[in-house]
Amino acid sequence: MKGSRLYIDLFKVFRDVAETRNFSKAAERNYITQSAVSQQVAFLERYFDKQLIIRGKGKFSLTQEGRIFLKGCENILQAYQETMDILQDNLGEVAQTVNIESVYSIGFYHLPPLIKSFMKKYKKINLHIEYNRSDRIYTDVIQGVCDFGIIAYPWQHPMVDIQYGEREELIFVCNPDNKLSKAKKIRLKNLNNIDFISFIKEIPTRNAVDAILKNHGVSVHVVHEFDNVETLKRSVELGQGVSLLPKNAIQQEVKKETLVSIEITEGPFYRDIGIITRKERPLSKATQEAILWMTGKG
Repeated sequence: MKGSRLYIDLFKVFRDVAETRNFSKAAERNYITQSAVSQQVAFLERYFDKQLIIRGKGKFSLTQEGRIFLKGCENILQAYQETMDILQDNLGEVAQTVNIESVYSIGFYHLPPLIKSFMKKYKKINLHIEYNRSDRIYTDVIQGVCDFGIIAYPWQHPMVDIQYGEREELIFVCNPDNKLSKAKKIRLKNLNNIDFISFIKEIPTRNAVDAILKNHGVSVHVVHEFDNVETLKRSVELGQGVSLLPKNAIQQEVKKETLVSIEITEGPFYRDIGIITRKERPLSKATQEAILWMTGKG
C-alpha cells in the first residue's frame, strides 16, 4: 500500500493475537479496543495482500503466511528489546536519536534552553523535534511515530501516560496603541465585548482561555481565530484585537515593543504542559533522560 508504514506496535498486536488466539485479550494487553485490533490485522492483510488469520465461529488458526509473519514479528520484537537494552546501558556513549513532537508554542519558545543544556551534556544524543497539533501528536505517540509528545493541557487517554512539566503563565496581550496598553494590571471585566483574537476551537489553549473568561462572567467578541501562535501574534500586532497568550511566546515582541503584555488582576493563570508517551512501550534510557530534562527534573 503506497504511503503506508509498519510500526513496532503492529508486530506486537499480531503476536498477541496469535498467542492468545483471541482478539479481545490482545486488545486488553495493548490498551486498545477489539475493533482496533481487527482493523490492525486487516491493515496487515491488505498491506501484504495475504490472508494471515483464519477466523470464524469457534475457529482460529494462522495461515502459512500468518505463521511466517508471526516468526518475523517475534524476531523483530526480540531485536527491538535487545537494542533497547543495549541503549539503556550506553547512555551518551552510542549515537542515538530521540524523536519528539511538540506544539509550536511550547517547542519553539519554552524548550530551547532545556534542549541546549541536554545536548551539551549528551553530545551523541540528537533530539529531533517536529511541530504538530495536539490531536495529531496523540495519534503519532500511540502509533509509535515519535518517542514522546509535548502538549498544552494534556487529556486522559487509555493508551497514553502523562507526566507534567513546568507550567506557563497566560498573560494579556495587546497592541501598543490599544487604550488598555498603559494599564499596570488588567481586570478581566475590562475585556467585556472587546475585539478578541483566539486560537481555533480545536486547540486546547483556546478551551482553557474560554473557560477563564466564562468563569469570570466575561464575554468577548472573537474577530479572528488561528491555528498557530505566530499568526495570532501578528494579528494582535496589527491592532485587530487583544488576546491571552503564553508569556514565553511573546517575549521577543514585548522586547521589540511591538506588543504589550499586562498581568491579569484575577491571575495568575497558567497552562499545564504535559509529556505524553505510549502506555507499556519500553522507553530507551536516552528517551527517559530527555523526558526528565523536558519536565525540568534533569
